[in-house]
Amino acid sequence: MSIAKPLIKPEFKILRPNNEKEVIDLYNSLSSESIYYRFRGFFKDFEKYVRSVFSDSRNIVYGAYVDGKLVGVLEAVYLSDGCYEMAIAVRDNYQGKGIGTRLVAYAINDLRRRGAKTLIAYTTPDNYRILAISRKFHGVIKCMYDECTTIFNLQAINVDQFLN
Repeated sequence: MSIAKPLIKPEFKILRPNNEKEVIDLYNSLSSESIYYRFRGFFKDFEKYVRSVFSDSRNIVYGAYVDGKLVGVLEAVYLSDGCYEMAIAVRDNYQGKGIGTRLVAYAINDLRRRGAKTLIAYTTPDNYRILAISRKFHGVIKCMYDECTTIFNLQAINVDQFLN
């Protein structure tokens, strides 16, 4: 028996500083569990954090929209030439519907087009959703104590099946 996910086709776009309020609102809507998994701890100063991400023009923020509402955000934070750190959050009532997977695919495709070679994600060992996404995209996962690191070789990933 297979369990089919409901088909939700989000619209993806690159967010700009004028989208800061939408991103802050998304973070404020998250449950304590989702905040913990996104920030690897309990965190509340979303306004300052979001401003800091948008203040560096090398960072890229991707949004997933359903019916005009921001339901997912992925931040690709610039680390060095060709290398970004990824962090993702999806509104609680949209989790488990494939939006995170498709948002990661969209970001990988765009980052690769921009010449990026490596994407890194940090998480806790109990964050099964991001670890499942890491496996889908053949990331190399290494866990030690209370942190897991995933390294994605962007040149070796085929995202086409997730974007159609």
